[in-house]
Amino acid sequence: MNKTKEIIKLCRYEFQLQLSSKRVWLGYLVGVVIVLAQAAEYMNYANDTGEAVNVWDTFIITGNSYNTVMFLVLGWLLVISEAPFVNHNAMYLMHRTKKTIWNQAMILYIILQAIIYYVLLVLSTMIYCAGNGYFANVWSKPFMKLAKEELNPNLYHVTFPYPELFESHTVFQAFARTFLLLLLYGIIMGLLLYTCNLFSNQIVGAVAVFLFHFLGYEIMKEGLMLNIKYSLLARSLLVMQIGERTGTQMSGTYLVYAVIVISLIESSNILVRYVDLKEVSKGEG
Repeated sequence: MNKTKEIIKLCRYEFQLQLSSKRVWLGYLVGVVIVLAQAAEYMNYANDTGEAVNVWDTFIITGNSYNTVMFLVLGWLLVISEAPFVNHNAMYLMHRTKKTIWNQAMILYIILQAIIYYVLLVLSTMIYCAGNGYFANVWSKPFMKLAKEELNPNLYHVTFPYPELFESHTVFQAFARTFLLLLLYGIIMGLLLYTCNLFSNQIVGAVAVFLFHFLGYEIMKEGLMLNIKYSLLARSLLVMQIGERTGTQMSGTYLVYAVIVISLIESSNILVRYVDLKEVSKGEG
């Protein structure tokens, strides 16, 4: 019980520190601007159809666009760019606890911060569409027209060429799985950045994680999005895993993501025992 209290205390303290960081708020802003830009394009399309939209539409579209998701992750990495979160203020709390407890508190912080980031994106799109939207487990006519390209797609900067989604998922199912996949991928990127920064400086760790993220993007594009099982980024997109042509299944993706998350957590628990946190703190603000 005492261990749990210590973890929660350290996690809460980290939130207090990080919410005063300009980089955290800038990361939030980057993510919101990206999704709202996509929402604006979709609403232009919807307004031309003369039909109301479902408030979930925009996030489902955004969360299944590989170009958009590519940049959303960059906003998320900016939010946690100060990993491993060791500074002089935090050292006063850490010297009273074990390194493994501190490590678990930082992992909890990353997971909770990821939830906040992606929930913020969802709320932003919902609020933006609320003026001409409704809340129901029914696919909207503008969304279905967009998927079937009933209006000239060249007039708009938004596409969704996946009509099979309407046959395999309800609105709530599509939203829940889109959100969960993006969240899990974001947690993986966050834990990877945190683990890399434990034994390197922030610049090296950020570059390494960005290259890993970009590699997933290139693998997806080079494979013409027909075989996504070798790209963690592609696996974060629901529409890429519908149908036999993709070569993967949702259950397989969840398993892969779970194994990676557990492996990163265990690796950081082992690695932190051999890290001099006082030396790491010298490179922090």
